[in-house]
Amino acid sequence: MIPKFMAPTMTRSPLFSLILLLLPLLASSVEHQVYIVYFGEHSGEKTAVEIEETHHSYLSSVKKSGEEAKGSLLYSYKNSINGFAAVLTPDEASKLSELDEVVSVFPSHPGKYSLHTTRSWEFVGLEEGEKLKNVKNNDVLLQARYGKEVIVGLVDNGVWPESRSFSDGGMGPIPKSWKGICQEGHAFNSSNCNK
Repeated sequence: MIPKFMAPTMTRSPLFSLILLLLPLLASSVEHQVYIVYFGEHSGEKTAVEIEETHHSYLSSVKKSGEEAKGSLLYSYKNSINGFAAVLTPDEASKLSELDEVVSVFPSHPGKYSLHTTRSWEFVGLEEGEKLKNVKNNDVLLQARYGKEVIVGLVDNGVWPESRSFSDGGMGPIPKSWKGICQEGHAFNSSNCNK
């Protein structure tokens, strides 16, 4: 039942009614966010399927149903680390963080990390926006859609300052806002620094 003092306002304002209807939805969507739940290293004893089932069981311990647990799991980390990414409330994240098996639980920050490169495309010969000439239908670049949505990872065992990828040839002057220095070290003197 609507109090008499509110009835005229509500009937006159469809916007007010809409806000009242959307308020629970807005409140629930603000509360959920993606968290990373980290268990540490893998013991190597479980298969990928068993690892994912274990992740579901942890989520089931804080969710209302197994269906909701499966729906909230975004990704299971099964190779280098043991953990998962899931949509959780702060309360659910807190409950998981209290479990002995859990090393840490932290919110995911999409967009926190950005690309830190100046000339990677040029260095590997794939300059952005440039159409490649003489490309045949069976060309690997064409078949791979020019690497669209592909993330390339490189594990390097060290830095070689003389590498062309570190060359400063053709680059403009150092920005005035840059406050860094060339840090010398063992077998690395200032002549190894670019600009």
